[in-house]
Amino acid sequence: MSLNVDLPLEQQHIGFLREFDELEREESRRKKTDGFAYFVPNQKQLDSFRSDCPTVIIVAGNRIGKTTSGCIELISHCLGRYLSCSCHGEWMSTKRRLRPPIRAVIVTTEYPIIERAIEPTLMMYLPLSEVEGIKRTPQGYLRRIHFKNGSTVDVLTNEMDQLAFESANWDFAWIDEPTQKSKYEAITRGLLDRGGLARITFTPLIEPWMKEDLVDKEDGKWIEVIRAVTYDNTRDIHGKTILSGELIQRWEASLDIDAKRTRVYGDFFHIRGVVYKEYSPFIHERDFIYAPPGSTTQSPYGYPDPVVCVLDPHSRNPHHAIWAFIDRMDNLFIDRELVMEGTLRDLAKMILLTEQKAGYKMKRRLIDPNFGRTPVITTGRTVIDELAQPPFVVRFGEANDDKQAGILKVKEYLHFDSTQPLSLTNSPKLFFSKDRVAKTIHSIRHYQFSEWKGRTKDERDPKEEGKDKDTHGSDVIRYLCMSNPTFSRLHDGINKQEELSEVAY
Repeated sequence: MSLNVDLPLEQQHIGFLREFDELEREESRRKKTDGFAYFVPNQKQLDSFRSDCPTVIIVAGNRIGKTTSGCIELISHCLGRYLSCSCHGEWMSTKRRLRPPIRAVIVTTEYPIIERAIEPTLMMYLPLSEVEGIKRTPQGYLRRIHFKNGSTVDVLTNEMDQLAFESANWDFAWIDEPTQKSKYEAITRGLLDRGGLARITFTPLIEPWMKEDLVDKEDGKWIEVIRAVTYDNTRDIHGKTILSGELIQRWEASLDIDAKRTRVYGDFFHIRGVVYKEYSPFIHERDFIYAPPGSTTQSPYGYPDPVVCVLDPHSRNPHHAIWAFIDRMDNLFIDRELVMEGTLRDLAKMILLTEQKAGYKMKRRLIDPNFGRTPVITTGRTVIDELAQPPFVVRFGEANDDKQAGILKVKEYLHFDSTQPLSLTNSPKLFFSKDRVAKTIHSIRHYQFSEWKGRTKDERDPKEEGKDKDTHGSDVIRYLCMSNPTFSRLHDGINKQEELSEVAY
């Protein structure tokens, strides 16, 4: 910028404004044709770029710039251009650099997400002068990008057939928003041959498997997790405002407590799909000890707490049993589990050994009524009758298998007001041992509603019924809660028809 200093100050000022306007117009023109060169990250985005790990995961609330970070890394690898600045040096780790031409893939949940979020962001930063062509689906959705240097980007969604994910190898995969486990596994297999890199960006609303199988596996060598909240996107690394903190506060105030945890703070509190969103590992998982009769360990109320066993047997899958004791406040404590394969005789033996070892004061046993009434081919007896045969006699009564009522009942036991402090009047009534019932906890946390009643988009109304996958732990909990166990009925005496028969050891 150069001005004639011999002109009056007013004319110098007008000239300055004109030249400044011209510079802004030129900058705007350049951003429209190559926004990539003008991108400036926020601190969390920069942290993710500088990771040395092959897999980088950004778990964050909404509007943190997750999608933008994916677009920038994708373009960087496709072009072989890596951004930097004088104050922060090179942004991208040298271990996360690729030499084009590369083959890349974008994976998201459904094509409308591409239309609403991914493509507009991608086109904001994509240098169109470097693009040879763009292929679209018959519906007009982005399907493939061809760069002049030979790099390609494929776009896949969870709606597509599994084969689309199995048939190619990749140098770079960007997964935007949670994906199905089977499709993630196919994509990562496609990265192996090329030693490829992965960037995963999501807000934890669905697909809870991603926490246990990815986020919790962070080791700083193969996987690095960048955790961020919406407030991390108020300024870029040069101090320029991106989002207004005041506007974020107003938005946060409009959300309920559950949505706030996920959408603002990126907490793994899954809103969509998960049946028991009331479950909190910080609240429902406890350290506790069962006090058997005559032991030196005293029950909190001075009594040996009665125990209920619930069994979900299977012919193809492992059998799943739990033991729960009930205190004088009618709280349920899931104390132990047994997950095993084997014959019914093996199962009966292990049930008795578990009860004997734990010193349980057994008062009731319940079994899945559907399988319990199934005839055993070799004997013709039902599964219930077979388990009651010597030498390992274990007697069961039929559980209530009303699924919808059972789900509501479990929710009642799990419920507490998360906006208020825990107290005697604000507390759940169902607790799980941290150390001894891991598979049951996993099932409860991952139990999801079937997404749709019908197969077509016109029939996409949510189902109020759980998926028939990984349900065994949640099923036994449902049977337990539907039995309405109370301390008084179990400890002080129950009806004769409900009373547990003598067992033989």
